[in-house]
Amino acid sequence: MTVPVVEARPAATAMALRETDQGIEVLMVHRPEGGFFGGLTVFPGGALDPEDESTLAGLVAPGEVADRSYRIAALRELAEETGIALTTEGPVRAPLAKGVALLEALLEQGIQLDLEALTLVSRWVTPEYAPKRYDTRFYLARAQDAPAVRLDAEELVAHVWVRPGEALHRHAAGEWDMFLPTVSHLRWLDLRVDVEDAIASAQGADGRSLVQPRHMEDGSIVPVHLPGDP
Repeated sequence: MTVPVVEARPAATAMALRETDQGIEVLMVHRPEGGFFGGLTVFPGGALDPEDESTLAGLVAPGEVADRSYRIAALRELAEETGIALTTEGPVRAPLAKGVALLEALLEQGIQLDLEALTLVSRWVTPEYAPKRYDTRFYLARAQDAPAVRLDAEELVAHVWVRPGEALHRHAAGEWDMFLPTVSHLRWLDLRVDVEDAIASAQGADGRSLVQPRHMEDGSIVPVHLPGDP
């Protein structure tokens, strides 16, 4: 019996970056137990909402980008989940609201979410055998001098600014559970000298080239290469 392939749901993720004396730190969040992402350590993000392009588009600063709805979703999710809004005035504390209400509150302050604050790194599609599938775009987000994180307690239980190498160490030690895309992007970030190097290495990603890992017969996974990898 052939099992039907589940359609991949569009989603977007924001890898918020800042620099310290020890190097790059990326913002990671911990999901509560239960559900498809239960117990995982991930980057802020989530599925696209129809409002991201229809209702919310007029509340976001204009930008000449083909992936507009994905960028809106990444910025919206980052603001809703962590309280960090990347705006035309730089990173600010996001209003305590969601969706349209959040963007309207920003607009009342004379600022809008900034699509240009994001740099596309890759587009991942969950393998066809998975029970739930996502077509996810991963973005770098400049978040230097961002306000203190304010978590959405309904969706998250903790957060941490962490060096990519330290996050990988905790994953290898069994302390943090992660999906392959998270691990792969942490490995990629761990090779970058600073935020500018990360952004420069991502230049050229267009969202058309898919990263779709495949399991081989021996159980191994096809190697994944991201922009700027040797």
